[in-house]
Amino acid sequence: MRADGARARLFARRALVILSYLALWALAARAVGQPLLLPTPGAVASRLLSLLPQGAFWRSLLATLLRAAAAYALGVLCAALLSALCCRCALADAFVSPLLSAVRATPVASFIVLALVWLSSARVPVLTGFLMTLPVVFSALTQALRAIDPKLLTLARAMRWGRLATLRHIVLPSVMPAFAGSCLAAIGLCWKAVVAAEVIGTPKLAVGARLYEAKIYLETDTLLAWTLTVVLLSVLLETALRRLIAPMIRPEALHD
Repeated sequence: MRADGARARLFARRALVILSYLALWALAARAVGQPLLLPTPGAVASRLLSLLPQGAFWRSLLATLLRAAAAYALGVLCAALLSALCCRCALADAFVSPLLSAVRATPVASFIVLALVWLSSARVPVLTGFLMTLPVVFSALTQALRAIDPKLLTLARAMRWGRLATLRHIVLPSVMPAFAGSCLAAIGLCWKAVVAAEVIGTPKLAVGARLYEAKIYLETDTLLAWTLTVVLLSVLLETALRRLIAPMIRPEALHD
């Protein structure tokens, strides 16, 4: 009962916050008095509802989701492989770490514009999302691997555990919290980077291309409707990933 009451209070508090922001938005739109500059929440909601039955809406959404999924999966996989390599080989670390630090420091727009010289507009978002995901996961995973207590590894050798047993009972429980946190942090960055690359590259089927078209034709309500879609999808993706990862970072789950 207490848990249900806590959930109800949390839901009510969040609903109140959302309603407050909508009220401020409506007041601002009324004060501006120019739908071209700031349409009302009702106008944006109406435009979003009109987009939902359109096949082009869902095709653009699916294409962007597939690009983001590919970029994110490649980024996490490469980060895990490079992290393991760099922790075992000092030469690899000396080569890879500065390169990824440079990637983190370079503006996203620079990657997008440069990549458009080499790749098609449909592939640039995948590369951009990959480059945003890779350094975040790599850094967290590398630090976690290096922070493993050497006494635990000595104990594993004394007990004659093999590599798989050491990985299962020591390495994974030690690195999974940091790995999970970096994955959660990276998914939002990846999603935004993919959409930003689509805005600049404007591939045929893409949420970013629809945002660009709405801006060109001064359809502010459409622009905000697509932006709202991007924000909602970002929240849904992070929530889904958090629920997927949560069982993996519990110690009992790692030792099952």
